[in-house]
Amino acid sequence: MKEIPTPYQVMEELAESISKAYPQKSEKAEGAIQFHLTHGDEKIDCYLKADLCDVILYEGTIAVPTVTLRSTLYHWLDLAAKRLNPVVGVMTGRLKFKGDTSFFSKVMSDSMLDVDVRQYADPVTDFEKNPCDNWKSPQNILVINSSPRARGGYTDFYLKAFLNGLKKNGSELETVYLRKQKINRCTGCWHCWLSGTGDCIFNGQDDFEEIHEKFENADLIVFAFPLYTDGMPGALKDFFDRAVCRNHPYMVDGLYKTRHPRRRKKQQASVVFSVCGFIEMENFNAVRSHLRQISHNEHIPIVAEIFRSGGMYLYNNPLLYKKMNDILQALEKAGEDVVTSGKVTKQHQKVIGQKLGKIADFQKESDYFWFEKIRNNEKSY
Repeated sequence: MKEIPTPYQVMEELAESISKAYPQKSEKAEGAIQFHLTHGDEKIDCYLKADLCDVILYEGTIAVPTVTLRSTLYHWLDLAAKRLNPVVGVMTGRLKFKGDTSFFSKVMSDSMLDVDVRQYADPVTDFEKNPCDNWKSPQNILVINSSPRARGGYTDFYLKAFLNGLKKNGSELETVYLRKQKINRCTGCWHCWLSGTGDCIFNGQDDFEEIHEKFENADLIVFAFPLYTDGMPGALKDFFDRAVCRNHPYMVDGLYKTRHPRRRKKQQASVVFSVCGFIEMENFNAVRSHLRQISHNEHIPIVAEIFRSGGMYLYNNPLLYKKMNDILQALEKAGEDVVTSGKVTKQHQKVIGQKLGKIADFQKESDYFWFEKIRNNEKSY
């Protein structure tokens, strides 16, 4: 159980950082920094003692310190983090020094947190900035279908047309149905990071490793799913959670925010393909935003977002038969667009996302559909 650290535990943690950085200093000194700190009604008396080898924190007081600091714990932490200028601290009464203040610089490094992670550099690529202008037809396509109904769902029905278009240039295409796979949920143990290997504690105990290898080798990944509770189904989220192992824990600049560097650097792109039962296209807004964040963090730019609301309504309404066929044809053309140019034309996107009719009609006909299913005790839909 995580607990709030005590003020002295905070001092111990800070002292450990100072001690680790101290051996790297070119000039070292012998002496002690006495702290008389307050935290609310609590008083913290401790001192940092330095020799030519190490810096150690002790509780209590030392007879003849080299320098003494009196302040609140928070003001000392601001000083240590360089958020508080010592001159300003003295002038405002937040810091009170006695003795040789230059001893602070002899004990504390300019940066106690520097580590060399240049070997993990993973700068933003031209392809990620503009996939379309740097597009190469993918040779290896992986489709991750996370519909809980697998081949029996509406996702698979509409997806088939799109995949027919993707395959027209001769790309190798494989579909993985997550419903048929066993993927244990991430436990947050960080073994993949802390071991330095990227290996998960569940390796060999489920199907993730095999799927992940296919994921890593793919040039283009299609994430296909039905909208569940305004987001992706749990199976796909479990996959993404486990995929944290593909990255190092270190921090690098991304296209527009911080992210982790990859263990394996490969040019990859993705397509988001989703259907939902509601008729309004706005229902995809949340999952669209979520997948864009994931694609950035995974270094896999999204080259196409294909959403079709009212998927079940469209399929089950004979009066919309022409629209359904028009949409299926546009989906196939969209697959061709992606594989050849790395984007879907506005013309095909317009057909795929066209309005299906009046919302009031959708609501009335959908209510009738479900009422009849329940009344007749029909289990298929």
